Amino acid sequence: MRDGVVVAVDSPGSPGAETLLLSSGKIEEKDWTKALVESVESRSLQAALVAMGIITTAQVQDIVTTAVHDGAFAVAAGDIERCVVDESIDHPLLPAPEGVAADVLMSETARRLDALASLPIALSPYRDRVIAVDGAEQGCSTAERREIVAHATGRRTARDMAFALGRGLYPVTVEIALMLGDGLLEIAPPATSFSFSRWGPAALRPRNAGTG
Repeated sequence: MRDGVVVAVDSPGSPGAETLLLSSGKIEEKDWTKALVESVESRSLQAALVAMGIITTAQVQDIVTTAVHDGAFAVAAGDIERCVVDESIDHPLLPAPEGVAADVLMSETARRLDALASLPIALSPYRDRVIAVDGAEQGCSTAERREIVAHATGRRTARDMAFALGRGLYPVTVEIALMLGDGLLEIAPPATSFSFSRWGPAALRPRNAGTG
């Protein structure tokens, strides 16, 4: 927070502004690295990016603000075990210029949670892994859905796919929930979800007393 408004939300549950910018295709990795170097002197990564002429101030601000809202949703959609106030003066690389009022951010986050809960099929963005049904790609009406089908191997959650696709957690979670309702995806059974594990689902069982 800065001056009473939220300027950034950093959560491991959702892609940050850097991921969203790079995945947009407007900025390449080499340009991002160059902007980081140049921003050391200007102290503004946004200014360095805009100075390259490949992205506008409005585009950067839109993506940064999107990341703030998505990060807040990611926090609220998970479980919060404890809260710690950190007085660190470290500044986010790309803060939202005007910030987002806390009550506005909370209201929008609540709206997103309610919208997700209202869908016919409940979906946890962190626990439920999904798998595409046979012929799902042919039933997809958009490129976004086809991308999701391609990543729906039964090993990825909505959170995993958001990072893989470089898209926000909330829109990806909603789209997956809708695709479940449309019969294009299914919640993967444990045997599929944990097939990548060396020991399978049994590895998650509590150990016997005295086990080293």
